[in-house]
Amino acid sequence: MKKLILVLLLSVVLVSNAFAFTPAVIGGIRDGLAGGIMGSSSIARNVALRAGIEANSGKQPLCGFLGGKFYLTRLGRMPMSLAVSAVAYSGNDKSDFGLGIAMILDRFLDVRQMFLEAGIDAVGTGRANVQIGYYIY
Repeated sequence: MKKLILVLLLSVVLVSNAFAFTPAVIGGIRDGLAGGIMGSSSIARNVALRAGIEANSGKQPLCGFLGGKFYLTRLGRMPMSLAVSAVAYSGNDKSDFGLGIAMILDRFLDVRQMFLEAGIDAVGTGRANVQIGYYIY
């Protein structure tokens, strides 16, 4: 029942913002080697909504997240933001839910579409999150 409610809520949010989302391809380390897709949509000045799904090589191979991205400052030419999200890991007949927090550097390596994300997912135990992403457009 919990999974059904989560899927319905995620579907409502994603469908209502589907045309405004900027898609991105992401990969790196998230409880193992990970790769997936993400969407980001600006909802206010300096605030964005982020949602994504990834496959990884960890004990629970499916990870989904939904949260916000809040602009903090600039490090040279790279905007730095704080990301806070609800995170779910699933697989091996088990699902875990928790909270993720990360720092995001946009315009990484002076490439406008690239970003670097580093943080921790507090889902059961702490899980490292270090990823590079590329906005498709």
